[in-house]
Amino acid sequence: MALFNPFNPNSTVTPALFAGRSQQMLQILQKLAQVKRGMPSNFIFHGERGIGKTALAKLTLFMAESRDPVFKDLNFLTSYYSVEKGQHFKTVLQAVLNQLTDKLPKTSIDRLTDRLGDLFKKGKFSFGAFGVTMETSPEQMELPGIDGLEQYFKDQALSVLTNILLGIKESKEGERYDGLLIVLDEIHNARDIKGIAQLLRSITTTLDVNGLGNISFIIIGYSEAIHSFFEGDPSARRSFDTIHLTSMPPEEAKEVLTKGFDQVQVKYDSNELDTKVQVAGGYPHSLQVLGHNLIEVDTDNAINSDDWNEAIGNAARELQTKDFSNLYDFKGKPKMREEIMNILALVGTSVPRKLLAKQMGKNIYSPSSLPELKKSGAVREDPESGNLLLHSSLFRSAILLHVFKKPGAIAEPWMRTAGNIIKILQERPNEE
Repeated sequence: MALFNPFNPNSTVTPALFAGRSQQMLQILQKLAQVKRGMPSNFIFHGERGIGKTALAKLTLFMAESRDPVFKDLNFLTSYYSVEKGQHFKTVLQAVLNQLTDKLPKTSIDRLTDRLGDLFKKGKFSFGAFGVTMETSPEQMELPGIDGLEQYFKDQALSVLTNILLGIKESKEGERYDGLLIVLDEIHNARDIKGIAQLLRSITTTLDVNGLGNISFIIIGYSEAIHSFFEGDPSARRSFDTIHLTSMPPEEAKEVLTKGFDQVQVKYDSNELDTKVQVAGGYPHSLQVLGHNLIEVDTDNAINSDDWNEAIGNAARELQTKDFSNLYDFKGKPKMREEIMNILALVGTSVPRKLLAKQMGKNIYSPSSLPELKKSGAVREDPESGNLLLHSSLFRSAILLHVFKKPGAIAEPWMRTAGNIIKILQERPNEE
C-alpha cells in the first residue's frame, strides 16, 4: 500500500500533479508575457462543475509567480478570491486589493498611504467609506453597467490600481513585479454580475491608455453565467479571451492518473488503464475521486482488475452525494428527467433521440427535461451520430447503484422502455 495518497478530490490539484490542458496553458502564458510588456489581457474560464477551472487557475497563479524561464520568467503580484453567493462586487474588489497590499514591499505601502489618504488607512482599503456606500438600493444594484456599480467606486478602484502599479514599477531591484494578476472565482455568485464586465473593461482600458497596462483579470464561473456577465456590456467580450473547459481527451485523462501512480511508485497495467480511465468521462474531479479510491483499495502497490472494480463502485457512491447530486436527484421521487437518465444508464450505449422519444411516449423536449439535462451536462450528444449519452460511465454506475438498491425497480415503466430500446438496437443498430 502507498505511503500516502497523491490524489486529493477535496482540494485543487497541485502544480506537480497537474496534467493536460497544454493548449490552454500555452495560450495563457503567451498572453501573460504580453501583459508583462504592458498590454493588458483578461480571461474567462468557464465550464461545468468539476471540469478543472479552479485547478487551471491555480496552475496559472503558480506560473505567474514562478520567475522560471520555462514559464517566460514571469513575476506577477497575484491575488485569488472566491466570490460568495449574493456578494456585491465592491466588497470583492476591496478584499482583492487588500490581499495584494499584504504582499507589497514597505516602499509601495508608504506610497499608497501618502497618495490615497483616507481611502487607505492602517494598511487597508475601504471603498465608499465616510458616508458613501455602494449599496444604495437593491434595485439600483441590479441595473447593468457602470451606473449600477456606481461611478465613484470605479474611480476609487482605478486610483488604487494606478498607485499599486506605479509603486511596483518604481520599486527597487528585487522588489519589482511584472504586473498584477487577479483571479476571481465563482463569479456566478456575484449579486451585481451584470455590471462587472463593463467595470473591468473600463478600468483596464484606462490603465492601458495611461501606460499602466500590466494587469490581467481571470474570471471563473459556470458557462450559463457568462451571458449574464457580459449582458451589461456586450462589447466587453473583446477585452476577454474565453477559455471553455470541456472534458479531457483520453490521453490527458490517463496522464492525471499516471502522474499520481508514478509519484507513489504504484504499478499498473497500461492496457487496463486505457479502458478503465474512460469511466470518468474525462472530468478532472471524477478522475481525482477515482484515483483516490484506487490508491485506498490497493494493498500491494499494484493496481489490478479487482482494485479497479472496487474503486469504481466506491467512487460512484461517493459522487452521488457530490458532483452527481447536481445532475440527478438521488433522494426524491424520479421525474421525467431521472427516467431519461435511468433508461440511458440501463441501455448502456448511445441512444437516438427519436427512438428515445418514441419509446417513452412523452415530450422529452420540454424545457425541464432533455434541454435541461444537456445544459447541465448530465446528458450529452455524441459529436458524430448526435445520439444521446450520459455524462460518463462513472455517472452511469452511480445511477445503476441507486436504481437497483430500490425495491420494485424492475417493475418501473422506464425499465420496460429500456428493455425495448435494447432489443431494437440489437435488431436494428441503425435505428433512428
